Order: sequence, then structure tokens, then C-alpha cells
Amino acid sequence: MADLFVSYASADREKAQLLAETLIARGYSVWWDRTIPPGRIFDEVIQEALNAAKCVIVLWSQASVKSNWVKTEAAEAQARDILVPAIIENAPLPIEFKRIQSANLTDWDGETRHREFAGLLKSIELMVNADPGHSNLMRAKAGPGAASSPTRAGRKITTIAAIAGAVLLGLAGSAWLLNQRGAGWSSPNGKAEQNAFREPLQDQPLRNEPSPTNGLAPPNAPAPRASSSQIVDQPLATKIASAKPAATGTANLLASEDGGQIVVASSDSWAKTIDGKEDHVYIKGEGVFAFRDEQLAIFDTFTALIPGTAEWNIKEFELLAADDGPTGRFESIGKFTTQNVKLFKTPYQEFKFPPAKARYLKVRLLSAYRGGEEASAYEFQLFGTLAGK
Repeated sequence: MADLFVSYASADREKAQLLAETLIARGYSVWWDRTIPPGRIFDEVIQEALNAAKCVIVLWSQASVKSNWVKTEAAEAQARDILVPAIIENAPLPIEFKRIQSANLTDWDGETRHREFAGLLKSIELMVNADPGHSNLMRAKAGPGAASSPTRAGRKITTIAAIAGAVLLGLAGSAWLLNQRGAGWSSPNGKAEQNAFREPLQDQPLRNEPSPTNGLAPPNAPAPRASSSQIVDQPLATKIASAKPAATGTANLLASEDGGQIVVASSDSWAKTIDGKEDHVYIKGEGVFAFRDEQLAIFDTFTALIPGTAEWNIKEFELLAADDGPTGRFESIGKFTTQNVKLFKTPYQEFKFPPAKARYLKVRLLSAYRGGEEASAYEFQLFGTLAGK
């Protein structure tokens, strides 16, 4: 497992990726991309990565301060004294984390000589390289990575060492020590110093508003019923085929080896959803597909590969169809919702609708399970028959 765990809200994925790639380039192992391996449960994988991490970097932003997932991960890291917070967007911090100094990365663009990023690196280095018997470094008033900041375990060990020294001194001159009973002894790392290192940051106003779950079910929530599909809204297709539904002799009309092609899309990533490789790719916006030689086709079944539970999985999408051209007027076939689980009978989740007759199919991404405009996709299929020119 990775030494570093980056906690962030889905809206901040680009900044999280920049940070992760910068840290990886410096030789660190980083867990940040929340794609869950097939057959694994989302919250179990998160917990394993958290438990294995030597340092947890939390990115505070307008979105993450309202994320229950991010705050839970930050709380676990704080309890283990391995939390290194960084502010990437000005926002009122959750009250329980206001006392910990954060690196200010609001203007950081990947430059490793950035002063606040250098402090962040120093804190990370001290935590990752800490002796197993020591607690990790606490952030001081001076900022992340201040090497003079003692750990709780370090203060305890210093105190024990001082007591041991006093005992040794006592063996050499116990009479002198007994005569000093009224003078007292104070540790150089006593309460007064601790308070100085834990002085709260300047208070920021808090907003009294609920924290949404960003579309994710809470940990340990019961899994949704594993039906093959859920249709949110399904109006009539563009053209209801006069022929029977394409049940016999059907083929995957989107298969690239059979002439399926992407003709219009918001990014190159959409082409990988029909290449037959079942590789992971991030998509957003919409993509328009055509069949062999842009022929007319009759189709009634769409499938999407969902290999396991993941917060970035596609949640809702819409299918649309058109005859005139790939950039012309499309009519909705229906809106659909995936199940955020792996269906072991077949990981390709099936979505049926009244048979449509068209030359082009548009797939429009509506949401991912953790919200945002980007979602994880693997492979799409569309089953039907070519109807000729």
C-alpha cells in the first residue's frame, strides 16, 4: 500500500492529481485515484489505504469542507497524528481542524520551490521517515514542516529521559536533590510550550449548513438491489421500429471492429469506450456514435461495463438518437441509472428500451456517484441490427 493518502473532494480532482503526480515524481508512493478494483467494496478499500498510510494530506476547499467523506478521513488521520492539511481554496475550515496549521496552496501550480509547498514536503518527509516507535510530527504555529515542532510521543520520551537523568543524578548526589524539594522541576517541553504549539489559527466564520454526501451512500450502507437496470425517465424512442425488437441476429453495433465509430465527442476519451479493450478512462460531456458506414439501425439494448463499486462510476446517463446527422437534432430515448456494484452474472449492466430506428446514438453523461461532471467508464455496447441505407 502507499505511504501517502490524498483526501479530496471530487470537484478538486485536477488539483489532487497535480499534487499526487508531483509527489510521485519525488519518489513517494501515493494513493489518490479512487478507482476500486473489481470485486472490492469501496469503503473497505478506503479504510485499508488509510490504515497503511504514514501521512494523510487533506485538501481543503469549498467542496471538501462540506464533504462527510473528507472530514471522516481527516479525523482518522488527526487521531493518528499523521494529518497534513493544505488549503487549495479559501473556505471556512471545519471547527475540529482549525487548530492545525495548514499549508496555503491556493496559488500553487506545481512549482516545487513554492514556499508553502516546500513546508508541506518537509512535514511529509518527517512523517514518512519517522521511527516506528514515535508518533508523527505535529504541525506548529510556524507552519507545516517546522522541524522544531515536538511530537506528543517525543514529549513523552523527553520527559522519561529527563526523569531517568534525574535518577542517575540522584545516585551521584541524592542528598543535594532532596534538599531542593521546594524548588521544583519543569520539563523544557511542558504544558506552556505545548499550548504555544497548539495555538489556534485566527477564527474564520462558519456557515451553518448541512454537509451533502455528494451522491455516495454512507459507509456500511446496504448495497442497492442488483437489478440489471433502473430507468429514471424513459420517453418514447425517436422512432419506434415497425419491425420486431432486434432479438435474433443482433450484434454490438458500436464494436469498432464491426464498423462502430465515434463521430462527435467532448474529448478523445470517448473513443476508448468502444475499442473492446475494457480499459479504464475518464469521460465527461457527451459522445455521438455511428454504426458501420453510418447505416440506419434498429436497436433496443445498451450495456455499460461496471467492474466493481467505485465513487467515480457513471451514475446517471441519457441516450438520444438522430437520423439527419451527428450534429443535428437528437431526441431522447431515455435516462438511466447504473448500479454501483459488480453484477457477477455479467459485469455489463443492461438497459432496455422500446426499439429505436436511427443512424446515430448519443450518450450524455449526467452524473457520477460522487458528483461532478466527470465519470469513470470502461466499455459501451449497443445491440441491434443494421437496417441498410
